[in-house]
Amino acid sequence: MKTVIRNGLIATALALAIMAGVMIWAYQTLPDGQIPLHWNAAGEVDRWGSRTEALWALAILPIVTLFTGALLAVVPALDPRKINLEKSAKVYAVVWISTMALMTALHVGIAQMSISGANGGEANAIEFVRFVIAGTGILFVLLGNYLPKTRPNWFLGIRTPWTLSSDDTWEKTHRVGGRLFMVVGFLSIIAAFVFNGLTLALIMPAMTISVALFCVIYSYFVWRGATDKLLGTEQIV
Repeated sequence: MKTVIRNGLIATALALAIMAGVMIWAYQTLPDGQIPLHWNAAGEVDRWGSRTEALWALAILPIVTLFTGALLAVVPALDPRKINLEKSAKVYAVVWISTMALMTALHVGIAQMSISGANGGEANAIEFVRFVIAGTGILFVLLGNYLPKTRPNWFLGIRTPWTLSSDDTWEKTHRVGGRLFMVVGFLSIIAAFVFNGLTLALIMPAMTISVALFCVIYSYFVWRGATDKLLGTEQIV
C-alpha cells in the first residue's frame, strides 16, 4: 500500500503542477473584460464575469484536487479493515490516478474555454463536454473491471449495510456491479458522440444512478440468502 500512496502522491503533485501552470497561463492571458464562467446544458455561455471572478473559479479545482489527494493518502490508515484495503491496492491506485487525470483535464479545458471566449474565440462547451463524458466513461470501464477484485472495506467499492456485513454479499454485488459499470462506461463513450443538449448532459448521470440503485437493492436480496451475514451484536468489533 505504501507504493500506491507514493504513486498517488506523485500523481497528485503532477496534477497540481500542471494546474499551477494553467493558472499562470490564465493570469497572463485573461483580459480585463467579460469572461465566460458558466455554460448551460446546450454548451452555451449563460454567465459572464470579471477577470478576478474567472481566476477564483479556476482556483477551485486545484483546491479540490489537493484536498482529494490528501484524503486518499490518509484513508488507508483510517480503515478498520485496512488489510482488505491493501488487498484492493490496484483498484485504489486506479481510482486515485484516474481522478487526478480527470481533474487536470477538466481544469485545462475550462481554462481554455474561458480564455478563448474572453478573447472572441469559440466559447461553446459542447465538444468539451463530449470528451469529459467519454473520459469518465473510460474511467467507469476501468473501475468496473477492477471492482470484483476489491475486498470488503469501509472506503472503496459498493458499500451498503449488507455488503459490509457479509463477505459473500460483497463479492457477488461487486461482480455484478462491475459488469454494469463497464456497460455504463461503454454506453457513455458512445453517447458522448451521438447525443446533444440536455440528453447529452443527463444520460450518463441517469445511467449511473440507476446502476447504483440496482446494486443497493441487489445487495440486500443477496444478503438475505447469505450464510455468512452478521446480525445484531455480531457486527460490533
